[in-house]
Amino acid sequence: MEPRGLPWLQGLDKPSRLLLHALASGSRGTLAALRMLQRVQPGEGPGPVFPWQTFTTALCAEEPVLEEGALAVKPRLLLLPVVCQRNLLSLLLVVRALVPGGCLDRLLQALEQDSHVDPWVRALGDLLRQGARGEECCPPPGPLSSTCQQQLRCLGQRIAQSNPEGRRKLNWCFSKQPSAAGDGADSVLHGGKHKEVSEESLELDEEREGKRMLLEEVVFGPPGMQEVGDVAGMEVEMPEEPSGDGSAQSPDGAAPESSQQEAARKISQAEPAVDVQSFLQLHGPRLKMLLQKESNHPDFSIPPELHVLNNCSPAQLEGLCSFLQLSTCPEHLVVRFCSWLVVLSPELSYTSAATLAQQLFLRRVLSLTQPPSRHLMAALTSFCSKYSQPFCRVLVAAVLQEPGEGAEQTKLVCELVEECLEPDCVRLVLSQVLEVPLSEKLLPIVQAVLGRQEVLPPELFDLLVLTLCRQAPALSTSLSYAKLVMAMLTMYHSQVTPSHRSSLAAALDRSNAALRKSLQAVLEGGR
Repeated sequence: MEPRGLPWLQGLDKPSRLLLHALASGSRGTLAALRMLQRVQPGEGPGPVFPWQTFTTALCAEEPVLEEGALAVKPRLLLLPVVCQRNLLSLLLVVRALVPGGCLDRLLQALEQDSHVDPWVRALGDLLRQGARGEECCPPPGPLSSTCQQQLRCLGQRIAQSNPEGRRKLNWCFSKQPSAAGDGADSVLHGGKHKEVSEESLELDEEREGKRMLLEEVVFGPPGMQEVGDVAGMEVEMPEEPSGDGSAQSPDGAAPESSQQEAARKISQAEPAVDVQSFLQLHGPRLKMLLQKESNHPDFSIPPELHVLNNCSPAQLEGLCSFLQLSTCPEHLVVRFCSWLVVLSPELSYTSAATLAQQLFLRRVLSLTQPPSRHLMAALTSFCSKYSQPFCRVLVAAVLQEPGEGAEQTKLVCELVEECLEPDCVRLVLSQVLEVPLSEKLLPIVQAVLGRQEVLPPELFDLLVLTLCRQAPALSTSLSYAKLVMAMLTMYHSQVTPSHRSSLAAALDRSNAALRKSLQAVLEGGR
């Protein structure tokens, strides 16, 4: 989803738009953007192929903006959502060696034009400036002694033994053998083939577990994202590490690294079909039989077989959904399946819940031409009661991006907002709406959000007011728009500041005469 639906985004080249799309995807946007850069040309660095100069020029160009009732100009970089700015600077910290220095300087200068910049963004900018001044001001730490390395390995192995699922994150404890102090550089320069063989042996030993975990990370990005991001950053910075005698650029030294990257790419591209097939043969028939079993009473217990959902990879889960025909099966079976999911313990991961939301509901919701059946509404309500966050990320985002009127889809989202979603998800829906161009189709959804009268964070409320001001000319004759502004002014009068009122008054000058008089009366009455 593109940040705020800013109109100038349409003028950017496709790679730049894709990068901003990834950066605006939330707290995991940095890793999503890094993967996007890696996919531009697999096996090569992003620098030569991504248009950094064009991207920087576009973000540094100034754009008019309404600020406290006055027209001002700001670099486009400062108009991006804060999370997008944070993710962009975090990405630059990882790939700064591949970004032209002039681009970094221009972006940092653009940030300096805002005296109220986000503290996190300011801190990231300071780190980038330190890197731009040269490594000599912050020399890299010396290598750990063999004693420290051994202690770290022992600690990592003890952690892995008590928590087998964490073994993958501590692979370095098992893949590297302790070496005498001072021979680290030699092991890279002269022991390349030996290292490659040992790593390939390790990959064979952990092939099944590694493939499952890596696939889950590549497709959906799991909660353990920080460790993966750290590894990605290390891979980018490895060529800059000191080599002792300057010969680390030799083909022998580079061979292990390229072999590792190639193996990781092959693993992350697709899980072998044989693994998915064996998984389906083991679990599919029993689950299908239980799902289709006739029953005259509600299901209050969960089949033990359903616990497999907590241990399967995304590819296996998608294969299982296809085997069970969840996207096309009768809707009363969807209700039964969702009733199982609600009582499933432990809860599904975000990744698995998002996959199931897509498989269970996406096709059904987008194809609605009449009000949903009671079975579909029951399934939606049941799923939202426990997995509302992934539901909103998958279903609501798809409805907002769907072209056309989508009247039934809009009504469905409004009903879910009014009756099902928790306050944090109501705010999430509003933020999703404000990230796309506001149209007549989306006004009822915003109206439903305001009708809940949930407390809105100041930055989200400011964004709502700014969006309504920007869209005033396009919706100048819309009765729904006028009702929405009226609802906001009355239901959230305590959050409406004089600056908000002056901005709205200026934006409403070009509205329909009758609507303008009514709205201006409310604006003047609140002063």
